[in-house]
Amino acid sequence: MTTTVHDPVCHMDIDPATAAGTSEYKGQTYYFCSLGCKKAFDADPEKYLSKTHEHAHHH
Repeated sequence: MTTTVHDPVCHMDIDPATAAGTSEYKGQTYYFCSLGCKKAFDADPEKYLSKTHEHAHHH
């Protein structure tokens, strides 16, 4: 069974062994399905990380 990781940009589950790219941020490695997702993350990591920790139900 393959362990998958979550792309923080598009939320796709991917195999880290075949990830298109990785980024290190605050001591954590993030994996990406495409270089486009990696570039978006690298430009503004907090934008994507804050979404993963919020389950926003703002009105």
